[in-house]
Amino acid sequence: MQKSQRVRDPVHDLIVFDTSDFEQKIWYFLNSREFQRLRRIKQLGFSELVYPGATHSRLAHSLGVFHTARQLSGLVRDRLGGKYDNDRAKIAQAAALVHDVGHGPFSHAFEEAVKQLDKDRGEKREHRHEMWTAEIIRGNTELGDRIRDRFGSDFREQVAQLLLQDTPTDIYSAIVSSQFDADRLDYVRRDRMMTGAQSGGFDYSWLLANLEVAKVTIATDDEEYAEVDSLVLGSKALQAAEAYVLGLFQMYFTVYFHKSTRSAEKMLTAIFRKLGNFVLDGKAEQIGLEEESPVVKFVKERSLDSYIELDDSVVWSALRTLTKSTDEGLAMLSTRLLDRRLYQAIDVSAHLSANEGQVANFRKQLKAAKEAGHIAADEVFEDQPKRNPYKRRGYDTPEALSRVLIYPPGGDKYDDLATMSDVVKSLNEKKIFRAYAKDDRAKKKIMEILEELK
Repeated sequence: MQKSQRVRDPVHDLIVFDTSDFEQKIWYFLNSREFQRLRRIKQLGFSELVYPGATHSRLAHSLGVFHTARQLSGLVRDRLGGKYDNDRAKIAQAAALVHDVGHGPFSHAFEEAVKQLDKDRGEKREHRHEMWTAEIIRGNTELGDRIRDRFGSDFREQVAQLLLQDTPTDIYSAIVSSQFDADRLDYVRRDRMMTGAQSGGFDYSWLLANLEVAKVTIATDDEEYAEVDSLVLGSKALQAAEAYVLGLFQMYFTVYFHKSTRSAEKMLTAIFRKLGNFVLDGKAEQIGLEEESPVVKFVKERSLDSYIELDDSVVWSALRTLTKSTDEGLAMLSTRLLDRRLYQAIDVSAHLSANEGQVANFRKQLKAAKEAGHIAADEVFEDQPKRNPYKRRGYDTPEALSRVLIYPPGGDKYDDLATMSDVVKSLNEKKIFRAYAKDDRAKKKIMEILEELK
């Protein structure tokens, strides 16, 4: 006899997988090797170096995204009645659960490190975590096999395709990927709670209570040609919607782009580039890593199997070994990252009053100083995080489904939140340019360049 399964979650309280055939099959995914690997990958990477409570895993977040997607699907079912497509909803909920299985150790930081190593080697290959996710789902993996065995090959392929989409194609895929999707609705609340950040809050319950479904007109080249169902907020949710957009924006600059977190990420990138080049040049033994090290195997093979072997603990273990490397730069960076002796951050944008022309001049002078040997490559790292608080979307398909739509007070015609809200309308993309200095000597050189530009 099948029984319900329950998970106690700090954000959602109880996440219950009931006795229905679908949810029992979904529960079966959780104990696959690839999904359990997410226990060993922290949701926020190096953020625990700043916020000690930020130790939650990608697995916890994935469960929360599934739960949120199930709530949104229930709302769509209640609003659409007989027009509700249960098959599409199941694909979306399954995709929500497994959407992060392709993340590498330290998530986006590792992705950037691999990208920079490829650039060093003159290779152009794009392998974002979404692509690894699709490979895991489609491949000969325990998770992929479980999805196929329980739902069939066609279902498995549709889940993979949904997760590779840049923009949604219907109301069900919008639940998984849009500006108001289950992923964002979970991670903003979860990350805020676990970091203890006081900014970033919004009224989730009120947003859901005011969600409706309406026909959205889509067009190509200004010619309307179809209507699709989309989630639309009622007018009473205007302030809650503004808080949601602002909350997401604030979390980026309070948590995700924190200077210490970004410093650690830049140090990891430098380490991976160094060890990667040693390995690819056939000199792995010089840095102390064994041939059987999962990191070495991944650098050499870039296979799915070698990727799945990687997690945060594997990288921390490799760093411990690299502290004894014969390469002084690798040993120094690994030791400092392990001991949280991070590079010092200098906000170049603030010193130059966010003048993009001056920032560009700073980068040129810094590059020239490195090329002349006045500043060593490992002495200073550059960083330019940016975030668009709200992407203004058109009505062209499929971007129409990516917008946050809302009704005006007393009106029956929805519009884009960016049009309805003076708060959202006034928001613009924010950029920061920082330099990270190894020590006081390197910091002094950066400040000298900045003084010349003032």
